[in-house]
Amino acid sequence: MSKKAAPSFSKALFSGVVTDDLLFPYPKLSREEAENLDIMRDTFRKFADDTIDAHLIDEQARLPDKVLQGLKELGFMGMTIPEKYDGFGLSVTAYVKMLDLIAGYDAGVVLTIGAHLSIGLKALLQFGNEEQKKKYLPKLASGEMVAAYCLTEPGAGSDAAGIKTRAVRDEKQGCYILNGSKLWITNGGFADFFTVFAKEPINGPDGEVKDKISAFIVTRDMPGVSSGKAEHKMGIRGSSTAAIFFEDVKVPFENQLGEPGRGFKIAMEVLNSGRLGLAGGSLGGLKAVFKQAIAHIKQRSQFEKTLDQFEMIQEKIGQIAIDIFASESMIYMTTALLDRGDVDYSLESAMCKIRATEVTWNGVNECLQMVGGLGYMKEYPYERAVRDARINPIFEGTNEILRMFVALSGLQERGEYLRKLGKALRGPIKGFGLLTDYATSWVKERVSTDRIREVHSSLNTPKVNFEIWAKNFHFAVERALIHNGKNIIYREMIQERLADAAIDLYAMITTISRVDTLINEKGEAKCQREIRLCNAFADQAWRRVRRNLLMIDHNLDRDIKEISSFVVEEGSYPFEVQ
Repeated sequence: MSKKAAPSFSKALFSGVVTDDLLFPYPKLSREEAENLDIMRDTFRKFADDTIDAHLIDEQARLPDKVLQGLKELGFMGMTIPEKYDGFGLSVTAYVKMLDLIAGYDAGVVLTIGAHLSIGLKALLQFGNEEQKKKYLPKLASGEMVAAYCLTEPGAGSDAAGIKTRAVRDEKQGCYILNGSKLWITNGGFADFFTVFAKEPINGPDGEVKDKISAFIVTRDMPGVSSGKAEHKMGIRGSSTAAIFFEDVKVPFENQLGEPGRGFKIAMEVLNSGRLGLAGGSLGGLKAVFKQAIAHIKQRSQFEKTLDQFEMIQEKIGQIAIDIFASESMIYMTTALLDRGDVDYSLESAMCKIRATEVTWNGVNECLQMVGGLGYMKEYPYERAVRDARINPIFEGTNEILRMFVALSGLQERGEYLRKLGKALRGPIKGFGLLTDYATSWVKERVSTDRIREVHSSLNTPKVNFEIWAKNFHFAVERALIHNGKNIIYREMIQERLADAAIDLYAMITTISRVDTLINEKGEAKCQREIRLCNAFADQAWRRVRRNLLMIDHNLDRDIKEISSFVVEEGSYPFEVQ
């Protein structure tokens, strides 16, 4: 993403500006890349059908050597690395589509690849200099080196700024001395290349020394680097998860990534893009188990009819399909924004991760429910799918933290109703309608509108509902700020409602764009199923938006907090039926 990226669609929405030019028409891969992707997908299917046994991987809690070696030999460890460094050079869109496919075979396999490409080496790709890239990327593309991302620590999970690992410059030895540890590192048991974030003492312009986060390339062959024992996990058991320890590790000056003290920005940029891979992979896992559940209910009979003829089963099947369709619409719109390179996609990426991981979690549970008792048995894939899916709302930013990020970033970046809401997160409201100089100049170049362009008449109801609730969303943002002032940063339940409303609005317009573009290409008659999916999702979505916005003013927040307080004080559920 360029330094002068255009404001995101969703951030603008917080200020009542609908920039539909970013989202219409719905993007698609070039013919050449689509053809190359088809070849890669076919290659992976043949390899996976012969080599990947998800049940065995789960039982053994490791990837067999032949699986990992096969991924390396076939080039799947270099999918996003540019061709000049011996990779395939896939766009983010094509890469996420590959993760969707791979996840359908095994969660541990897709996580191993994703930890390597989505986050492990991404800082090198985005912020490394040419010398660093030439030195490491070819080895990372071939799989000679496997990458891992080292941010989380025992005392710093979601609070990344609280890391304790330190890197101190030693001018005499010409290197940094790195000390500390990282926790729950995917690929940690066997990775050779680590993107490590550590506090570095840096002289400020006033001469005061302050600790700031910097990013470093660390390799396993450096003395003092070691891994802890393999973690025993509930799911994703085929992936390696381990702690990493750094004891007086000598890291050459030339191994610093980006500018000193800019590590936090680098870490967040990497996670912003990496979340899209997680979102796409999550849906891929759901699609695979969904397909198996459908096959089961079509042949399983109860009360003289197959399960797919029961309305409550039909409701589950229909809802999962609707949720997947809308989530996909969000994800591949956002990957295209990232591929453009000139649009701020940070909120949209977080939204995709939230929605896709929760859709997956709900969906795999419903699949297990539909197949009944056999879904609980380990010989079938359903219970494993539930275990594998549970981590997705937690890692790469918990969904709770990401909802706060969506809400507060939307308030800060696009409305600027709270001055200086951001790093300091303090200061009184100076008035509503205030915009930063950057935002003001940006808005002047566009027509502020709460309407979107004309779409096919079959999508008119979703279009109108989007316009109505986008406007109401903006009004609700103002009310929330008026009523709460600077304390909005502490009103997390309100933040959650604003975030969920924004997610639904983004899902609505991306789904409308997807189907409208499809109708323009194929004609209405050939898109009846997609039209039905779009209309069904949009009808559900605007009702959720309405409920969330109404609850900003009328809610049970005080009661919930008081109940929580006395339960926590008791230390357990304190009520027994007498």
